[in-house]
Amino acid sequence: MIRLFVALEIPENIISAILIERNKVLYHENNFTWEPKEKLHITLKFLGNTEESLVDNISHELKNIVRKYKSINLVVSKFGVFRKGSEPKILWVGMHDNYYLSNFVNDIEKSFCKFGCPKEERKFKPHITLLRFRGNEDTSKILSLLEVKFPVLGFMANNISLIKSELKQSGSVYTTLKNFKLEKQME
Repeated sequence: MIRLFVALEIPENIISAILIERNKVLYHENNFTWEPKEKLHITLKFLGNTEESLVDNISHELKNIVRKYKSINLVVSKFGVFRKGSEPKILWVGMHDNYYLSNFVNDIEKSFCKFGCPKEERKFKPHITLLRFRGNEDTSKILSLLEVKFPVLGFMANNISLIKSELKQSGSVYTTLKNFKLEKQME
């Protein structure tokens, strides 16, 4: 069994712009364990533990879905927090709602049921995880990011990856198994 997920890759210049906005508020804070830059993405579907023998079939299915779509115009919206009860658990940066992206994710959800992947019950909320709270952070400093007003950060997303995630004591390690390109939209 291997842990898999499908990710929408974020262009390097957009990741850098997001981190610049974060650092304007928390530049001198180094006691937080930020997600590494190379791991920042939007998870489209978490498959979890999957039979390794299914990887080729999953890749083929994903390739067929990708063929139906063109690149997706996304805009960064704000910093936000997922909570468990009243405790913050994940700091993220979100995207404006995008009907086209939601349809793409719904197609993945429907198609991947045949591989034993349960359909996600929660509404899809495109976001990039920046930090997982461990309990020893100065939460008020981190939550001050929620007041940040982003400049317009728009981009065309066209890179979809099937990624293996290995859990290690030092944290998760990602390996891209397959990469797919959404066709570019005509200008």
